[in-house]
Amino acid sequence: MKKDEFNQNKCWGGRRECAGRKKTCRRKIPFNRRINEDVLNILKEYAQNHNMTETEALESAIILQSNIEKLKGDKIMRIVIPSAEGKLCGHFGHCEYFTFVDANPETKEILNIEKRIPEEGISCQSANWIASQGANVVLAGGMGGRPMAIFAQNGVKIVAGCPELEIEDVVSQFLNSTLETGENACGGEHHHCHGHHHGEHHCCNVTHEMIICNT
Repeated sequence: MKKDEFNQNKCWGGRRECAGRKKTCRRKIPFNRRINEDVLNILKEYAQNHNMTETEALESAIILQSNIEKLKGDKIMRIVIPSAEGKLCGHFGHCEYFTFVDANPETKEILNIEKRIPEEGISCQSANWIASQGANVVLAGGMGGRPMAIFAQNGVKIVAGCPELEIEDVVSQFLNSTLETGENACGGEHHHCHGHHHGEHHCCNVTHEMIICNT
């Protein structure tokens, strides 16, 4: 056996990587801004629910945000759903909170789900706030004329008459063009699905540019 081969096999005198040290995260997390108390409480709750440390929870949040940033642009669709108890709420202005869902309409993948409540509380005027948050589409059961007009002015597309399903179910069906919608429970005119009569059901085909509703 040659000397070089002998040294490679034995590796005598070499130093093991991280020898004598406890395994730690190699990537440092930049704290370039203060984490407010609300975010810290969310991280603590997430860490407890997923049996991880708060640092690991923060790492997961950073990685998720990084993935979203990479996919931002034409591939991201922000869907907003008036919600209550984890489901789509039948009345836009009477919901408990709004669920913001970032999704890729090409891959049909849900990238992020987040609950939000405007500081001024929930009302029909929340449409202005939702539009300011970068919403592309609003899925609702019932919606009055005022919020529908606000969304139309801001270029936010509306799908009314949606069933009161679990959030991920209604979003998944919407992305896969299998969501069956009925009449607007609040009586507002539907801006994107013209020509549907009382009691009719239809499905919406999703592209990034538009929502096409078929009878």
